[in-house]
Amino acid sequence: MALNSSGPISLAGSTTGQSIAVELGLSATGTISLNDAAVRTLAEVSSGAIIMPTNFYGKANEYAFSISTNQVNANLRTLAINAGWNQSTKLVATINGGVYVYSNSTGTPGLTINGSFPNGVTLVNNGYILGMGGDGSAGCSTGYGASAGPGSSGGTALSVSSAVTIDNASGVIAGGGGGGGGGSALNDGGVGKSGPFTTFGWAGGGGGGGQTGLSNTAGGSQGGGTSGQRSRDPQPGSGGTVSGAGGGGIGAAAPNASFAAGAGGNGGSWGSSGAGGGGSRPYFYNGPAGAGGSGGNAITGNSNITYINTGTRYGGIS
Repeated sequence: MALNSSGPISLAGSTTGQSIAVELGLSATGTISLNDAAVRTLAEVSSGAIIMPTNFYGKANEYAFSISTNQVNANLRTLAINAGWNQSTKLVATINGGVYVYSNSTGTPGLTINGSFPNGVTLVNNGYILGMGGDGSAGCSTGYGASAGPGSSGGTALSVSSAVTIDNASGVIAGGGGGGGGGSALNDGGVGKSGPFTTFGWAGGGGGGGQTGLSNTAGGSQGGGTSGQRSRDPQPGSGGTVSGAGGGGIGAAAPNASFAAGAGGNGGSWGSSGAGGGGSRPYFYNGPAGAGGSGGNAITGNSNITYINTGTRYGGIS
């Protein structure tokens, strides 16, 4: 709590908002001097005369700063030091409304809180802390033994390894969405034929990218090797953005549409898994579809957090 912005200010005493000793967390009846290092720090006068009471009006035994611009792969301690924090006093950091603190890699959190905060740290999130979404998988290509891979998993939004108090009443903390799996292929070995060969083949569609921060995810490419007559070609999945996950692309189809390859799975929304790719109608043999990628964690290191408000969180909490 800050000292009053007008009226009397005293070195000692027990009146909150008036007593410098109380603001510094000292005894109300203990010995205190204007030349004490903590008193000078509070007054923001490193040397020379301190003017009572004006040098203390509105002063607080904490350093407060706002994160007012978008940040990528951010570290809270580094941001605070760059803003002028002395690495000693209590820290209060506020992410302003409409600001995105996000990641551009699924292996790196959007925001990391670690290191030393000797007198504690409070984070007020009025914006968005977001993990990177996963990319969609390519659709299954035609040919014996081909298969579609899984969509990529989403990344973590907030990683915490130091004690912190968090007020997320007006903000969002969300892991990245998982990427969609690629659709299966349909291979036609010919009526009455058997063995690992293909007369015609129709490839699967690509998976959609997961919902993410301000660094977009990629949709998976369509499978290759489509041959023979067809009513449609396979399509890639679309990428995910901060506004939503990408959709899976359709699979190729035979002219009469009786036989079609599988569509790619849709990407997952924040913190949710992507969908697996679709299967094709059995005829001779199919190239297997890919599984959806898992959603990213909203928070890791949750045991280090004391909450004022948990607010809106998407994804695992561990």
